[in-house]
Amino acid sequence: MQLAVHFQRVLEGDPRQVNALVGIVLVALASGQVNAAIRVAEAAVAIAPEYCVTWVALGQANKAAGRIEEAEYAYLSALKLDGMDPLARTGLGELKTATGRAEAALEEFEFALRKRPAMIAALIGRGHALASLGRDEEALTWYKAALEQDAQSAEGEFGAGFVLARMGRLGEAGRCYCRAVTLRPDFAAAWMNLGCVLRELPTIADAHAEFALTRAVELRPDMITGWLNRALLRREQDRLAEAEADLNKALGVDPTHVETLVAWSQLALARGDIKSARHWARQACVYGPHHAEAANMEGILLHNEQRFEEAAEAFARAEQLGSKVAASNRGNCLMDMGCPDLAVAAHEAALAADPRNAGSEYNLALAQLRTGEWERGWKNYEARWRFREVHRAPMLFGVPRWRGEMLDGYTILLHAEQGLGDAIQFSRYAVLVAARGGQVILQVHQAVERLMRSLAVVRTGQAVVAPLGKEPPAFNVECPLMSLPAVFGTLPDEVPWAGPYLAAEEALAAKILKKYPHRGEQPRIGIAWAGNPKYKGDAQRSTRLESLVPLLSGLDAEWFSLQKGEATAQLKGLPKDIAVHDACSRDKGLADTAAVIAMLDLVITTDTCIAYLAGAMGKPVWILLPYRADWRWMLETEETPWYPTARLLRQSRPGDWAGLIERMQDELKAHLKR
Repeated sequence: MQLAVHFQRVLEGDPRQVNALVGIVLVALASGQVNAAIRVAEAAVAIAPEYCVTWVALGQANKAAGRIEEAEYAYLSALKLDGMDPLARTGLGELKTATGRAEAALEEFEFALRKRPAMIAALIGRGHALASLGRDEEALTWYKAALEQDAQSAEGEFGAGFVLARMGRLGEAGRCYCRAVTLRPDFAAAWMNLGCVLRELPTIADAHAEFALTRAVELRPDMITGWLNRALLRREQDRLAEAEADLNKALGVDPTHVETLVAWSQLALARGDIKSARHWARQACVYGPHHAEAANMEGILLHNEQRFEEAAEAFARAEQLGSKVAASNRGNCLMDMGCPDLAVAAHEAALAADPRNAGSEYNLALAQLRTGEWERGWKNYEARWRFREVHRAPMLFGVPRWRGEMLDGYTILLHAEQGLGDAIQFSRYAVLVAARGGQVILQVHQAVERLMRSLAVVRTGQAVVAPLGKEPPAFNVECPLMSLPAVFGTLPDEVPWAGPYLAAEEALAAKILKKYPHRGEQPRIGIAWAGNPKYKGDAQRSTRLESLVPLLSGLDAEWFSLQKGEATAQLKGLPKDIAVHDACSRDKGLADTAAVIAMLDLVITTDTCIAYLAGAMGKPVWILLPYRADWRWMLETEETPWYPTARLLRQSRPGDWAGLIERMQDELKAHLKR
């Protein structure tokens, strides 16, 4: 403000004072008065067209207004007067970078730096040009050079943060952005990028990311990307109404903005509103017929509808348009289409295009594990810790991760990370860990805590069981249960199995036998048909009890429901001539369920924790799998190395539970006669 007053006073004495006019231009630009800056700059050029500085001022003003051709003309006019003017060269370089001519921009910055080697704007501009070319390491060098000249350069910190984030060095990037907003509290773009980085850092609470994104949109309500990123964060937190409010703000800025329309489609899909998701995706394709993310979203919806070939074509189109994740999505389609080798190749192509993309690496891992490439698959499966769809807020313990070395008396925490079935499946490794010379703490969900006490390694005192969510006893190193196959290099023909490793408590089993005494020679069969409805893929892996009615009515057996949760209400809808004991709906934990399973001849279940429990107990179990089964069941085979007493029965086409039940009826009768 004081500068503006000073320049005004100078101009009152001499309206043709060029330096004062240029000063007014700079003040107007700094305060966001772009149109005023253009008018004053034009006046300065009219008064002194022979002065290089007036043309530079006009170039800066036009560039700020987005008037690209006018800005370039002004800079070139300045260079006709002084071909080495560093301000004109820098302004022209910035313009070329912004308009996709980064290689040409580098030459402009070289000219500027020859004349003025310590020019901050040229150093930063060269960094921006290199960053736009994907040459991040080189760009970082120039940003650091700018910061060496001026440690208070918010723009330099911003540039360094940008490339560091793209290089996967998120902690350093976050620190750069923090310094940028400290130096310039009104730096909206830095606040937004800080929020995005904080969202990706597992050590930072989502509230901090939301604060930064909120600050960004407060400073710049017209910043669409700020609203979109805050909507994404809130959608991940299942705060869908708030996410919708943010998307409405973005839509208010530009109703044709393709990324906003795609985000609306994603939100509708998260709500299960397929009709709305299709509407928004169509709008995105209308306004962005050649937009990669619009094509990718179209593929996602087609895949969701199990229109796999059409989805694969949409993903291929998105790849051609520049999407880095579409190849991995196409890989998922190819797996569903029965082309596993092509699926692996697609995931590898996605990872080659974007080596730091955790989602692509995770998808590649699942494809490799399905196809038996376990050596590489387990290694890539560690990407789940960087993939927010799997672990939005991974547990951190502040001690080293165990990599398989001898423990020499150290205490190790083995902790469950996903579902109950996963804890059951991988708890078998506890004995192998104890054999490395350490004391094991097995931290698991409360529902399986009592069950895990039947592990031999716990009964012998080499391991203790602790509940998830509470502070465990002191430990020196840690390892997630699902990382143990990678630690031990497990291959399909080397899965640890010395026999059943979980068992029912004798007293509980006797109590159950007393409650359900044998009635003649009927086989006793347990059934479960639905898993945790909160699991993302539950709609595919679970069915309804009515699907099993042909089986229940067509076989002379005593049936026991092992089902838990809301799905147990379906027992009331069974025909009156079908009797099924509700044996487990009131169980406090899977130790109670194990006591029921112990008295059964066979368990028939979809892919639920019941399948894992029966398998771990060595009980005959038939596992009914969807067309695209979970990665651990691999492909096509009816056997699994994880549970020798299990038989895998797969749908022949997506969603066809009726066909699967029909196929297995005669086989089940034959099985029970043996």
